[in-house]
Amino acid sequence: MFARVQTFHHPAEKLDELTTLAREQVAATPRPPGLRGFYSLIDRDNGKALLISFWETKEDLRRLEATNASARAHVKAEAGIESPVAEIFEVALQAP
Repeated sequence: MFARVQTFHHPAEKLDELTTLAREQVAATPRPPGLRGFYSLIDRDNGKALLISFWETKEDLRRLEATNASARAHVKAEAGIESPVAEIFEVALQAP
């Protein structure tokens, strides 16, 4: 399994806009192949958010990145937030 991690640094109100846009996109978009789930974490006090998604294979994740340009453009247009570079990690341990 692989994890894709993006870190956002913005004022709390922008992070709230980002969360709203993410909810809308999740509701409107079919679940991509290989997606195991994701977490959106927000630290309003420090203006920071993490978006962590989990993928079956690295190929599933790369396929998402190749088709994700329109979603990044939508977020930039709607919230004025540039998507940060994604970091990719292999999940070495998972505990219940």
